[in-house]
Amino acid sequence: MFLSPYQILKELPLPAQNVRVGDFGAGSGQFSLALAERLGQSATIYALDAFGPGLDAMKREAERYGSDFYTLQSDLNTHIPLRSNLLNAAIVADTLYGIADKERFVHELARVLEEGGKVLVVDWAGSFKNMGPPQDAILSPGEAAQLFTSAGFSVGEMLPAGTHHFAFTATCQTP
Repeated sequence: MFLSPYQILKELPLPAQNVRVGDFGAGSGQFSLALAERLGQSATIYALDAFGPGLDAMKREAERYGSDFYTLQSDLNTHIPLRSNLLNAAIVADTLYGIADKERFVHELARVLEEGGKVLVVDWAGSFKNMGPPQDAILSPGEAAQLFTSAGFSVGEMLPAGTHHFAFTATCQTP
């Protein structure tokens, strides 16, 4: 069974109002657009990815949902181009395996989240005969959880994420 963005996003606790979410490694926008559809005008969504044309198409699609929707072309292997404490939630889906300096990225993520902000982490559980990323790029769920813990996050329980992924939420403990 493949992962449904609509289903797994139900596991991301969001505030009742003034929702500000970043989707890091937004790709084709499946998570960003699912959030925009779910939250409509009550949310500000920042979709970050290195591939500009994909962001352009995503922005056009998001217009129909009425969210404040911003796209930022950004190499997540460098500084995240958002101000500190901006977001109250984040999505890091199918992204960790491709980040060169994972520790730096998670620390940058903590910087842009407000204290108590939530992150939904979803990544590949294996290569699955090259259907996913190369096996040597994949983190185990325990390695991913430890990465967030060492950056000052409190990590929750593992969530159901289909047969090819793992998922958990993490709470930012440092302002």
